[in-house]
Amino acid sequence: MRDVIDELAGIAPGSKLDTLRAQRPDVRSSLNAYEAAIFEGESGLTTAERHAVAEHVATLNAEAALAAHHRARAGDSPRLPALLSYATLITRQPDQASPGAIQVLMAAGLASRDVVMLGQLIAHLNFQARLLAGLRLLEDAP
Repeated sequence: MRDVIDELAGIAPGSKLDTLRAQRPDVRSSLNAYEAAIFEGESGLTTAERHAVAEHVATLNAEAALAAHHRARAGDSPRLPALLSYATLITRQPDQASPGAIQVLMAAGLASRDVVMLGQLIAHLNFQARLLAGLRLLEDAP
């Protein structure tokens, strides 16, 4: 079972990293399910907003391939400045998050469940960025 991580990391079927990842098919399956839930699940966030936030978080993590993957699906929205600002805060300075940051999102028109979805999206992209970085290190290891 291939997934977006295999695609973005350039993991060829049968390669060292493919063999390593194949040892945990449950992880691949879970990542695929989570990816679908984040980007296709019901939410007040539009698909374009989700991908724009994903591109932004990937860019903050210097993950060019991940950013490009989402850039092709991203779109504009009047709420985007608030969403991207929150994504930057949670990615760069999560200890600085406050109820005020949530209020900005609510004022931009997000419902409580959308704020939760946004947090899950940001966490997922930060995880993917770290996973891709780790796989690159493993690929370069002797």
